[in-house]
Amino acid sequence: DLHSFPTRRSSDLHIRRMRLLYSDRRRALVEQLRKTLGRTLEIHGAEAGMHLTAAFRSERDDVAIAHKASAAGIWLWPLSRSYMTKNLRKGFVLGYGNVAAQRIPAAVEKMRHVLAHS
Repeated sequence: DLHSFPTRRSSDLHIRRMRLLYSDRRRALVEQLRKTLGRTLEIHGAEAGMHLTAAFRSERDDVAIAHKASAAGIWLWPLSRSYMTKNLRKGFVLGYGNVAAQRIPAAVEKMRHVLAHS
């Protein structure tokens, strides 16, 4: 109806802005991960959303690394904790919805540093 049109329009504009914002953040994260950690991590689920997974290409202890990352000021969710079976992948679930695109390179560099010393 005509009465709800302004609300619907502003809602559509907000959704469009958010999609662009998250797309920019996702692109920045994927590019930085591939550039910095492409030999270490394999990226999955980077097509849409506000999270992606980065799985180790070789055996690593994602839980221990997440603890070290926390001490360095970055939050990593161990991918292995998301599995209910013994056939699990190790790596991280990475969220980027609340991280400005310009902060992503420094965060990935911190992550690289933690991985290099784990």
